[in-house]
Amino acid sequence: MQAVLKDSGLKITTQRCKLLEFLTQVDEQHFTVENIYQGLNARGEAIGLNSVYRIMTHFERAGLVVRRLFESESAVYELNNKPRHDHLLCLTCGKLIDFIDPLIELRLGLAAEHHGMSIHHHSLNMYGYCFNCQHALDKKSDKQKT
Repeated sequence: MQAVLKDSGLKITTQRCKLLEFLTQVDEQHFTVENIYQGLNARGEAIGLNSVYRIMTHFERAGLVVRRLFESESAVYELNNKPRHDHLLCLTCGKLIDFIDPLIELRLGLAAEHHGMSIHHHSLNMYGYCFNCQHALDKKSDKQKT
């Protein structure tokens, strides 16, 4: 963790090392600051909520994490170690799915080229219902019809 922080130009502190270690060790890929705070405290790490906010801001500026904003959600952070991807978000349960679609990437590149631009980054978030929530909505609708 120390080498990653040093390579990113960040000062090496115990709290930063513990927070980065936490982010790399858990299975979850999208974190709110509150999730991180709770996860660290569940591990017995005494890091305050304000410190987590501050550290995540430093991590974002250094390029270690990417901050995402989704409709009616708190900011969500993900490690900046994955290829460019897009998101599907369930409006009912909040399920968040990363996906990569080469055809979307191709179309975005062609659109940018057509307009004389190059893409530095993009954000594509699609909102709908996961299969489970759609099934529950369909059942509810069927009951209301009878």
